[in-house]
Amino acid sequence: MKFKHLTAAFLLVITASAFVSPERALRTFVSNYENVLGTSLELKFKTVNQADADLAEVRALNEIDRLDDILSAYKANSEFSRWMSNGKQTTKVSSELFEVLKQFENYKVLTNGALDASAKVIGDVWKKAAAENRLPSAEALAHAVTLVKQKHYILNERDKTVTRLDDAPLALNSFAKSYIINKAAEKAVQSPGIENVVVNIGGDIVIKGNQPEAIEIANPKADAENDAALTTIKVSNMAVATSGNYRRGFNVNGKWYSHIVDPRTGKPASAIISATVIGPDASEAGALATSFNVLSVAEIEALTKTRIWYRNRACRNHQPTRRSCTCLRPYFGGEKGSLVQSSTVHWSGRL
Repeated sequence: MKFKHLTAAFLLVITASAFVSPERALRTFVSNYENVLGTSLELKFKTVNQADADLAEVRALNEIDRLDDILSAYKANSEFSRWMSNGKQTTKVSSELFEVLKQFENYKVLTNGALDASAKVIGDVWKKAAAENRLPSAEALAHAVTLVKQKHYILNERDKTVTRLDDAPLALNSFAKSYIINKAAEKAVQSPGIENVVVNIGGDIVIKGNQPEAIEIANPKADAENDAALTTIKVSNMAVATSGNYRRGFNVNGKWYSHIVDPRTGKPASAIISATVIGPDASEAGALATSFNVLSVAEIEALTKTRIWYRNRACRNHQPTRRSCTCLRPYFGGEKGSLVQSSTVHWSGRL
């Protein structure tokens, strides 16, 4: 009996001691992977121990794998690929595929057609012509643009079905990666002991938590990927997406053409060389970053001011011009391009 009493007293002392002990310091745990969604992946977790970081990492990676099996256009057995091969019929799809297809429809309207899942039709025309070292014919581009402008599927919200209306090829890569890493970051930050999460997939980044993350914005005119950054920003609880025409594209007769095409005209993007969007919604940041390569500076400014997260910024009452204002500060970067920086959007191009 005495032994039990002493044990109880000992446990009481330990419990009280634990209650008043100082908090353990947060540490940052970093993991890097290659060939994830076709690019590099970096995961950062702020927590007190390796075990919590490992669990969050597993949850993030599992979510990436799960969504890749749904949305990938490169996996023949993904849900998206199976849906595409079903032909013109009604198919019940997962909530995730339905959500992404619905977002594409919404962003097509928001950007006045600058973002379109069927832009792949035009991209394929350019790819075929470039392989033969020639420009696409006006007839081929006109036919592709006409096809792109058609409605390709009908969404039924009630029963989560999608009806294909034609056989036009579609691609979800404009913002699918941003969508996936946002879901992965959500899974990770919900893991026990995790205070902050950063998921970086090929330069598209999601930050969950209140700890600011320093992010370098690459100079689109740099000669190498490790050249000095154009600028560095600090963000928390935000997504950052970048899209540009300076690394991928077609070379025809010695002239470079962007892989990003304007679905409305069939022409490659040229005026804007890079766009980085910072916002609370990862999918929207990815969608707008791609669209901003296609839209004019005036269209970008007008569209940005319609977004709730932009209107709520402190600079919302200013009237920006193409050259300067309080919340749009231009940085001129050379003869053919410059960077316009604001608190919510950065884009590069001719002013």
